[in-house]
Amino acid sequence: MEYDYYMDGCVLECAGAQEHEKEEISFHIASNNSYFVEGISCSLQALSNQYDNIKFGHTLSDGSASSALILSEMIREKKQRTLMVVIASTALLNILSLSIEHRYRERVIFISMDQCRPELLTQIANSPGATWTKRDKYSPKGTLSSLSNKEKRVCYYLFHGYTTKMISMILGINIKTVSRHRVSVMKKIGCDNKISLYKTLQVYYGACVEG
Repeated sequence: MEYDYYMDGCVLECAGAQEHEKEEISFHIASNNSYFVEGISCSLQALSNQYDNIKFGHTLSDGSASSALILSEMIREKKQRTLMVVIASTALLNILSLSIEHRYRERVIFISMDQCRPELLTQIANSPGATWTKRDKYSPKGTLSSLSNKEKRVCYYLFHGYTTKMISMILGINIKTVSRHRVSVMKKIGCDNKISLYKTLQVYYGACVEG
């Protein structure tokens, strides 16, 4: 069975283990479904008992979009040798992937809730040092394809109702910089006002992004 892994808006495939494995795997479950959380937590506890050479840890948060702020900081603060596995809805993974800088991409694996199975968690535990290669799934098309990566991130958050202050916190940039990105986007795609901008974003993100 094929599983989907998400990173930076792409699906990932396992491409084999590296010579040196990670010393620690940190799982984070972002969900309001108590049955799902309990089931995955039990699977992780079983793995912890089975693998003595790997230090397991797991944390929890709700499945709201605001938890992307917490997860973004957790990923940035993790030790370099720590592999972080985030289990959440596809919608939250789409949001979270936009806030991860390039230098952190090899330290995190995204698993959508509908794809998360005990055997998949076991596969990760067996090869925590695996190299994960990209296979495009979500790629901007049409009007937004001319925007920079940072501008696309700002657009995504604006469409989902984030304030300029929240966007600045997620992306680690000044509030005025967020505003400049928004103005630049409007000029590039030919929007004269915020309503026109939202309608353009709705055409793209409303059709291409789940959640």
